[in-house]
Amino acid sequence: MSDNWGDDDGIEAEPFDVDEEPTAEREPGRMFGLDVAEVVDSMARPAIARTLQKAVRDVVNEVVEAEVAEQLDPSVIEELQAQAATAARRSVGAALDELDEEPADEEPELYFGSVDEFVRGFLLPNYKRRVDGQRVMWAAEWWKYAEAVARLDALWRAWEHLRQDAQTGMSVWFRDHAEHHMSILLSTDGPFAAAGEGEDRENTNEKGEPLPYAPPPEGLFPDVREVTA
Repeated sequence: MSDNWGDDDGIEAEPFDVDEEPTAEREPGRMFGLDVAEVVDSMARPAIARTLQKAVRDVVNEVVEAEVAEQLDPSVIEELQAQAATAARRSVGAALDELDEEPADEEPELYFGSVDEFVRGFLLPNYKRRVDGQRVMWAAEWWKYAEAVARLDALWRAWEHLRQDAQTGMSVWFRDHAEHHMSILLSTDGPFAAAGEGEDRENTNEKGEPLPYAPPPEGLFPDVREVTA
C-alpha cells in the first residue's frame, strides 16, 4: 500500500465547500429599517423654522432697542421720572389712607375679670386633687401667699390667651402651664409649705372634691373688665 495519498492507487480526498450565511446587502438610503432621507427631512424643517425664528427675534430686538434708545433723549427720561414719582406718591398716599381707616386689632375681652374669679370659676372645678396638708399642700386662703397669687395670676393670663386657640389651646395650657405651676403650688416645699392642715382642717379636702377655698376680702381683686371699660 502506497504511503502517498495522491497516488493513483490510493483514495484521493476531494475538496468540499463550507456553507456560509450570505451577508445581507443594505438597501441604499436605508438603515435599520428607516428611510434616512425621510427622517432627515421630517426633522430638518422644524429645526430650520426654529433657527429662522430665533434669527428674526434677534434682529427685531436689536432694532427695537436701538429705536427706543434713540427716542429716550434726556428730556423724555426726565419726564418719565417725574410721572413715575407722581404715580408713586399717589399710590403710597392711598395705601396710607387705607391703613388709617382700618380699625386696630383689639384685644379680646377677658372671660374672667380677676384671678379670684378664675380660681373659683375654672381652676377649682377642673383641677381637683386630694389635699391632706401633709404630702399635698394647699391653702384655702391662697390669696395670703404672694408667690401663690403670682403663679395663679400667670395661670389665669395664660388661660385667657390660649382659650382663643380652639384646637390645641387647652392642651398646651394644661401641659405647659397648669402642670408646671400646680405641681409647685401643691408640693411640700412650695409656697403653701407652712399652711399645714389648718386649725379646722380647712386646708384639706376629700378625694374628688375641689381644692380648699376661702373668699378673699372684698375689693382685693377688682374686676379688671370694669376698670378698662
